[in-house]
Amino acid sequence: MMDVMLFDGSMEELLVAVYKVYVDKLPPVLFREDQFTPNLIDHPLKIQFLEEEFERVRRSMLEKFSEEALDIITYGLNHSSVQAPTMILKFIIKCFENPKNAFRYQDSFIMECTKLSRQVSLESHRFKGFVRFNQFGTVFMAKINPDHHILPFIADHFAERFGDMNFIIYDEKKQEALLCQDGRWIIQKNLALNENLFQIDTTTEAWQIYFKNITISARENPAQQKRSMPVRYWVNLPETESP
Repeated sequence: MMDVMLFDGSMEELLVAVYKVYVDKLPPVLFREDQFTPNLIDHPLKIQFLEEEFERVRRSMLEKFSEEALDIITYGLNHSSVQAPTMILKFIIKCFENPKNAFRYQDSFIMECTKLSRQVSLESHRFKGFVRFNQFGTVFMAKINPDHHILPFIADHFAERFGDMNFIIYDEKKQEALLCQDGRWIIQKNLALNENLFQIDTTTEAWQIYFKNITISARENPAQQKRSMPVRYWVNLPETESP
């Protein structure tokens, strides 16, 4: 049987996995716990977070890795692919072998890791413009369904922009939410929010009316609209529905 490591998806446990590869000589194979399927071949080993191991790897990475390499790791780790954790773990190992490996784009593996990172980065950027709130009491609610784990990358943007209001951005697919109050935010996992929290209100209707009024029918370009605002995101955009 082959040993494989399981972790909670966090950067902290990823870096402990790096330590395990170097010190305990474990194979560089890593899965998120909720994505691993038990089988007859793999022997799963759950990563146990230890501050000393995490800090040792973290300090070494900050000393040796470029900012761009660190970005590839941070964004790539949050890609939804089952293979992403193993790929990012191996990317870190390659960078420890030679920090310049992060820029060897002729290497197909490095390019694949870079591609993962860019997909998460692009989706994070898009969702800064694809979040629509409705008001429920004193709290503003928004529901999104991104492909990847992007809440950590959009949190500061919305906290700074809407710091004077309390809001929740709920990732329905992953059942986790960005909770913000008085400009301070946290991400809460394992939430199943009631659908009634996201009912149409005057804010939703205002979005629909605004979108309709600024549309110039003679200049409509559905193909371009779908490129800029992919159809898979439309389910939570009120302007794609008639008021």
